[in-house]
Amino acid sequence: MSVSWPWIYLLLPLPVVLLFWRPRASSEKAIKIPPYAAQALNSVQQQQKALPVKLLPRLLLIVAWLALLTAIAQPYKNQPGQALPASGRALAVLIDLSTSMERKDFTLNGESVDRLTVVKHIAGQFITARQGDRISLVLFGSEAFIASPPSYDLTSVNTSLQSSGIGMAGRTTAIGDAMGLAIKSLRDDPATEKAMVLLSDGTNNAGSVEPEDAAELAASLGIVVHTIGLGSDAGTSGEQQFQTAAADLDEATLKSISEISGGSFFRAATTESLQRIYAEIDKLQSARVSAPPLIIRQDFRNVFILIALASVLLLALYRLASHRQLASRSLREMPT
Repeated sequence: MSVSWPWIYLLLPLPVVLLFWRPRASSEKAIKIPPYAAQALNSVQQQQKALPVKLLPRLLLIVAWLALLTAIAQPYKNQPGQALPASGRALAVLIDLSTSMERKDFTLNGESVDRLTVVKHIAGQFITARQGDRISLVLFGSEAFIASPPSYDLTSVNTSLQSSGIGMAGRTTAIGDAMGLAIKSLRDDPATEKAMVLLSDGTNNAGSVEPEDAAELAASLGIVVHTIGLGSDAGTSGEQQFQTAAADLDEATLKSISEISGGSFFRAATTESLQRIYAEIDKLQSARVSAPPLIIRQDFRNVFILIALASVLLLALYRLASHRQLASRSLREMPT
């Protein structure tokens, strides 16, 4: 344990100095005691002189004074810690919530599940693994909204993703609007590296912003856009007719977005391929960075303040008990 102000201990002999420098009352200013109380006072003084020297009061005074000085000196103890690694990167994750995401052409743990369930599982792992990056989440359908602004709290971002549902932003797909919102969330971010990861299984058929225009704006701001086209190559039977699972996927637009912004396009036809894609993007936008050292200072001032107060309280109780004992004995010995 260390102290911030060690020079405070120079005051350690102060009580002794005050004891010897205490002015004594002159004979002119002496208090006159009535004759009837003089005998009782002399008796009490004789009894006090006759008592053996008690170490407890002096010990309590010493402990209280030392504890008070130590508290003023600000005692502390340094404990090693690990700071959150800050990478200087900001990443926007864009997830399609249109109606087509409810198709069950993917498997997870051996069971057939809809596309959004697989995306939540794999994209959630991707988000929580980006320690040190600020992550924002943009969800889109017919409209787009920022579900989570750029944040180091990756658990909160993942929670927003896991609580999303198909159709909550509309039933169509506004890719351009989603990119515009992501650009807005990243534009003023102080990060030196910025990127988007856009996942969609459809074509841009809603909104007022063209995806290519949004990609050009992102490129001008130094924001790289990686795109993922989602959809199985196998056929699925719809309610009325047999259809190709990836029939609605507009690969050309997604490829154009990535080319304009300097990113990469990926095609995810299975759960395994989607997992490999997010792993590949994680390498492209590496998040590995060493954390700066962190020293956690634990303050002990309150401990010594409590010790000083406890010592003073015990001393007061001890003196009160002693005074009562002397007063009782004096009263018994007084002549009637």
